[in-house]
Amino acid sequence: MKRHQLAFVDLETTALDPFVGEVIEIGVVIADQVTLPDGRPSLSFVSEHLIALTPTHLETADPKSLEICRYHERDWTHAVPPRAGLDTLATLLSGKVFVGQNVAFDWGYLLHAGQAHGVAFDSLVHYHKLDLASMAFGKLYTEERLFRFSLREMAEYFGVENKAAHTALSDAQTTFEVCKRLMER
Repeated sequence: MKRHQLAFVDLETTALDPFVGEVIEIGVVIADQVTLPDGRPSLSFVSEHLIALTPTHLETADPKSLEICRYHERDWTHAVPPRAGLDTLATLLSGKVFVGQNVAFDWGYLLHAGQAHGVAFDSLVHYHKLDLASMAFGKLYTEERLFRFSLREMAEYFGVENKAAHTALSDAQTTFEVCKRLMER
């Protein structure tokens, strides 16, 4: 039986509140679920994607959010309008299981953005959503070096380098690598 592909997704936004801010960057790593020769589950990298969205309401952006996600207008010249970027994302996510470090935030924000731009993510994406922090807590809750189960903390624990933390693709790549190591443990 073929298993569903996993889509490791990270969003960068202009505010913590989806009713105020907007999605400006989306990172996606697509992976297959595989079984190693010794029977352990693992992940196999399929593809990665970066989608930058042109912000339309920078006047409502939280300056701290823009600083954290490293937004600089000059770096967003390759950005696409929100609807075009969300349509591309919908194609990438169709039928896949959504995985995130903070899945409630990313999925909630994405649903709101989709509703605002006419993209029905809830009917395209597999109904299961996986939260990396919850999976790690369930497997590693007795580890003395893990307290918050943040992406930074788990990346350090598993020896995964996040080359550009708080950028969407780098965080999606790190989430994928941490999940892979967690599964193979």
